[in-house]
Amino acid sequence: MLTPKVGFEKTLQQLGLGEGWEWKNGSWWMTAPETFNLRAITRIVLSLEARFVAITAMEREDKEIRLDYQWDLNGDLLSFITATSAHRIPSITDLTPAADWVERETHEYFAVEFTGRENTKPLMMRAGDTLGINLHKEVTQ
Repeated sequence: MLTPKVGFEKTLQQLGLGEGWEWKNGSWWMTAPETFNLRAITRIVLSLEARFVAITAMEREDKEIRLDYQWDLNGDLLSFITATSAHRIPSITDLTPAADWVERETHEYFAVEFTGRENTKPLMMRAGDTLGINLHKEVTQ
């Protein structure tokens, strides 16, 4: 079973990665405040030689999309929880090309617009498919 490193939460704060880190389910989690600057945090994490891992998405009750950005920092998983505003959030693909695929997938499946991207060419969608396929609540009989 994974256990948190003693003092690691303070280290994260000292590195400029925000306050309010919580150890749960084997990784460090931080719910980003409204003043959270995704691109600034991405630059900090990259300067520490962290590796971008993934973005997970889910619809919230207010219809915005919760996005969890995961990073591997020397074997520790860091997860930043943030959300879209009007289904928009800045792209980080120009800072870490590894985010390209997952941004495109999130765009198609959750209709999130990643601002600042030069293009969001189709990944899985076909002509005529509607963006946000994971948001469509279809009734099956």
